Amino acid sequence: MPTDNEFSRILQWPGYRVYRHEINEKNKILELWVRRKRGNRKLECSGCGRKFADAYDNNERAVRDLPWSEFRTTVHIEVYRVKCPDCGVRVEKVPLLPSKAPFSKRFEDAVGQACESASARQVARRFGLPESTTRAIDLRYLERWAATRRKPALRQMGVDEIHLGKKQKFLTVVCNLETSEPLWFGRERKKETLDTFFQEGLSARQRRGIQAACVDMWEPFRLSIEQWAPNCRIVYDKFHIMQHANEAIDEVRRAEFFPQGRAHTRAGQREALAVAEPVDQSDGWQAPGVEPTIRPQPESIQSLPPQRESGPAVDVPL
Repeated sequence: MPTDNEFSRILQWPGYRVYRHEINEKNKILELWVRRKRGNRKLECSGCGRKFADAYDNNERAVRDLPWSEFRTTVHIEVYRVKCPDCGVRVEKVPLLPSKAPFSKRFEDAVGQACESASARQVARRFGLPESTTRAIDLRYLERWAATRRKPALRQMGVDEIHLGKKQKFLTVVCNLETSEPLWFGRERKKETLDTFFQEGLSARQRRGIQAACVDMWEPFRLSIEQWAPNCRIVYDKFHIMQHANEAIDEVRRAEFFPQGRAHTRAGQREALAVAEPVDQSDGWQAPGVEPTIRPQPESIQSLPPQRESGPAVDVPL
């Protein structure tokens, strides 16, 4: 059986040591109790970051850590509270515990990395967690990743909207075209919506560094970009340009097909319909320049010999 010192070396929690352990071989559960080492006595306020030598009180907190082989590992850690003059009584900041959830940081990192290559349902089944808990862990993992990573400079931005439905019709999306990643989302597609991104999401130096912006021909987006990034060149996307070009070509085609003074047919009709009015020719009248119409006779009538009028008698010599 390993000793507490050996468990401390295997656990590898900086600044903490194992002083008690229990192994349940039947249920495959390993429980470890840890506390601060003697040289790790500085307590940091989780609100302002001020450090203290004395603790206000302490309690025990159980968190789930990475499994040891087939054993599910639970670590019981002593957590202190400090009395900060600015923040009041606050829990100390423990880097190994990133949130109030009963999971260690490296356990949440493992779940978040697994979500990069599998669905939340599969990851939840693998770690024995509810699907909602897996999604919450993945969200915290992404928030920590986004806060610590180095963000690339925004030189080419794209602005577009997404149609959601009847209640909330549109959602404005701002993305970095060089890295192909979304940067910001806002409700509706008004000028005030994009103004919020320039005011809160970018500094004055970042706004001056924008070289080009690709947008559709929505007027509020253009006005907001011209106001906050005057050095930016506005580029209209080719989809809307081709859409307007096709509409202009259709308009010219309709104008040429239906000259002024001619009745318009229904939309989408390609050919004009010629309507012929019947003409009564019972009196023998024939329209000038029109060939007479020969009406076909039935076959029964055509097979009969033509009838002729009888003439005077003729003597035939015998």
